Amino acid sequence: LFNKKGSVAIEFRSGEGSASTDETEFRNFIVWLEDQKIRHYKIEDRGNLRNIHSSDWPKFFEKYLTDVSCPFKIQYRQEAIDWLLGLAVRLEYGDNAEKYKDSVSDNTKNADNAAKNAEPLINLDVNNPDFKAGVMALANLLQIQRHDDYLVMLK
Repeated sequence: LFNKKGSVAIEFRSGEGSASTDETEFRNFIVWLEDQKIRHYKIEDRGNLRNIHSSDWPKFFEKYLTDVSCPFKIQYRQEAIDWLLGLAVRLEYGDNAEKYKDSVSDNTKNADNAAKNAEPLINLDVNNPDFKAGVMALANLLQIQRHDDYLVMLK
């Protein structure tokens, strides 16, 4: 995962070129997240999670999700991964706030620019022929039935 300036915030290298399965990659990724970024468990308490070839690993992963207060259960794998990545990023930022401080400033500037760019919508001239043409093009694209009043069609 990269921050706005292109610096690596979280970097995981998979076992490229190995004969591993997607499930093995997934389990290795979870172990890596815990070992390197989240660090919820003490090192000596990570053994069950690290035993990726165990048939009981899904049970330990489910316990892990509960222990880190993840709102998603094991059957919602992608959502759980997204949540864990979000947690890892928050923790990484907390550990290295000074390192990422400039990125926050850039994001604030981008938000200010977005607000400035949104201002034309506030002062929109609904009688402008380009606006009318845009509404008609949008209606065609969305296959909306035409109406004599283009503002009704826009709604």
